[in-house]
Amino acid sequence: MANKIKLSKETFLSIAKASGLDTEDPHMVELYAYVQNVFPNFKVSEEFDLTDVEPIMTFIPSKE
Repeated sequence: MANKIKLSKETFLSIAKASGLDTEDPHMVELYAYVQNVFPNFKVSEEFDLTDVEPIMTFIPSKE
């Protein structure tokens, strides 16, 4: 059985902030709990060499 990856609250808040979410919103506690339950079920493939691949920005949050 593969090791499950845990998502720290610091990493979660960093991702949330980079996604344009308000990390001070009280709902972040509830969202973090939800993500903690879902995140370990994601499978990470190490078969692909993505060393020189830049991520594609598919979502740009509104500046409003």
